[in-house]
Amino acid sequence: MIKINRLYSEPEIFTPISFDFGVNIILGEKSEKTNKKIGVGKSVCIEFINFCLLKRISDSRLNLIPKKNAEIIDSQIKLNFDFNNKKVIISRSISKPEQVSIQIDGEHIHFDKLDDASEYLGNLYFEKYRANTKRLSFRNLLQPIIRDERSEFKDLIQCFDTIKRIPLDYSPHLFFLNLGLEKYTELKKLNKEIDVKNTVFKETKKFVTNNNEIKIQDAKAHLNELESEVGKVNKAIENLKTNESFELIQEDLVKLEAKLADLRTKQQAIKFEIKQIDSFPKPESIDDNDLKIIFNQFKKGLGDLVEKSLDDLKEFKNKIDGFRNSIVNDRLTSLKSELSEINSIVRKLDEEHSEKIALLDNGEVLKDLKTSIRVFNEKNRELNNLRSLIQKYDESERIKKKLETEKSVLISDLEEELYKNQEMLKSFKESILNIHERIMGNREAHFEIKTTKNQNVIDFIMRIDDDGSHSTERMKVFIYDISLMLNEYTRNNHPRFLIHDNIFEDDDSIEKSLNFLFEYNRKTPNEFQYIVTLNSDLIESASENRRLQFDLDDLKRAVFTKDNRFLGVKYNETQ
Repeated sequence: MIKINRLYSEPEIFTPISFDFGVNIILGEKSEKTNKKIGVGKSVCIEFINFCLLKRISDSRLNLIPKKNAEIIDSQIKLNFDFNNKKVIISRSISKPEQVSIQIDGEHIHFDKLDDASEYLGNLYFEKYRANTKRLSFRNLLQPIIRDERSEFKDLIQCFDTIKRIPLDYSPHLFFLNLGLEKYTELKKLNKEIDVKNTVFKETKKFVTNNNEIKIQDAKAHLNELESEVGKVNKAIENLKTNESFELIQEDLVKLEAKLADLRTKQQAIKFEIKQIDSFPKPESIDDNDLKIIFNQFKKGLGDLVEKSLDDLKEFKNKIDGFRNSIVNDRLTSLKSELSEINSIVRKLDEEHSEKIALLDNGEVLKDLKTSIRVFNEKNRELNNLRSLIQKYDESERIKKKLETEKSVLISDLEEELYKNQEMLKSFKESILNIHERIMGNREAHFEIKTTKNQNVIDFIMRIDDDGSHSTERMKVFIYDISLMLNEYTRNNHPRFLIHDNIFEDDDSIEKSLNFLFEYNRKTPNEFQYIVTLNSDLIESASENRRLQFDLDDLKRAVFTKDNRFLGVKYNETQ
């Protein structure tokens, strides 16, 4: 059991608030209509309690307090409460939300991580249970216990801000009911596995069926045809390679082709050089008369320095021309001779190459082998890809069916557990009917738990008189939560405290609901703690008309107005 005693801060940023067993009322004026983000502090007060009970700052409205309010941000928020007969004080600050200080019976423990603190309190909560009891996290346990006004109280299970679209979690409800929690957890885990396998199955099917253009049976038929084709091509290749002379001739052909490649390279080089020589300019021809005229001109200018005769000049010219022609012609002759020799060798090697090919099926075998290998590789690649996809498809389908079978078995086991716990369920239904009769004036209500095949695994079905309207749905949640806290069976696992932030919308529902709780606490004191925030105009109307069975001042723990706000300052919540 958890009983909240006192909410305060160090240094003090708000007036400390003390709580007691039974009904605890926090009053406040309505939020200013000009700006819904500005209120007097009722909800923020509840957020401080929730924050001390390890709610994540990212999920809290305290995260929306402007940083310029340093005094609020840095102050240590403290909550004093009784926890399983232990005196506990939890301390946290908004500026350092991961750091948690816990004092238990005078012993101080400091945590640098919120999860570690949550695990510690979770272990403390479960210390009275058997070791094999299915455990929940501390925060998970508190989900149905502290209902956020932003949940709008329109669903039994959805306890959070409706904008966040957090998936439904029946775990704490089943724990309080002591019913099917292990099987529910297994089913939720199994559903995730099924989702993964379904995704793989669908994606694989798209590949196999070419985006569903063909049927899966047609793809499997094509696989059979591919296997046949690949088998035939492979057999043909093996037949070619079993020829006794194949390997020897193939080796000779490889060597011949290497030699031919080298010789053809040399051929190209020699042909290029011959072409260059042929492109050299021819020596210019000068006749004897021209040579004589030139000679006499030089001789006249040079006088006695030139003693050689014209005949000597002619002889010198002829020697130079002859030397040049000798060099060019000799090289050209040599190159042509070498080319001729290489050509001869190439011809012989070509003939030998042709002869060896002729030995292999008249020259057709080598060509067929290359083609066969190419076709084999292409078909084999297609075959392996398709075979792999179909195997993956079949395996995914098999696992999916297996998981679905396991799911059906677990659902059947859960249904059996529901059947075996009829006494507890009957008692819980009776609690709902009794509270409904006390508040609504009749027993026209219904509650049952059913298994489902969807992601939620289970469904809580509850109907009350004239339900469907916004205010009536809120009463449905109220009756369910109170029944869960007070029922003789469910109270054993329940912490027996409950917080509702702005659940009531009319004075009639406030009057009947709070009168019921006040009367229950008077008959069986110190059995529960209920903290509720209310708009003062509604409750004061019921009080003035003397419809309340209690003195409002006796149950008021705090009153906030525009002139007396919870935190003493007016601020806009940040976006």
